[in-house]
Amino acid sequence: MNFKLLFCFFTASIVLQAQEKKQNDTIKIEINSNTKTIYLLGGIDSVITKEDLDFAKKYNIQFHDFGCIAPTNFEEYEVKNELVFEFLNKNYGKQWQKEIKPSVLGFEKWKKKEI
Repeated sequence: MNFKLLFCFFTASIVLQAQEKKQNDTIKIEINSNTKTIYLLGGIDSVITKEDLDFAKKYNIQFHDFGCIAPTNFEEYEVKNELVFEFLNKNYGKQWQKEIKPSVLGFEKWKKKEI
């Protein structure tokens, strides 16, 4: 019984590492692309709402919800989001800050640094 549990844990760990590497490679490509992505921490249900989709369309960005499997390197995704926040400020002024939900990964921390 313990062997099965250990095997499941080991397999899940390998799968998560592969998914994280794929996500990291994707992020590097996305930062240099025309499409900007804001990363969200979700759960079982998607946290992307109709309002978020409207925001994404208006400001030409997209959202990525990690769902149940949160990344282990939160700081890296916060930095990626900060780059998008800077892009939004540069291209749209500060109005977007009133429209984005404050629970976006790293937004409140970035906003405090900006002031």
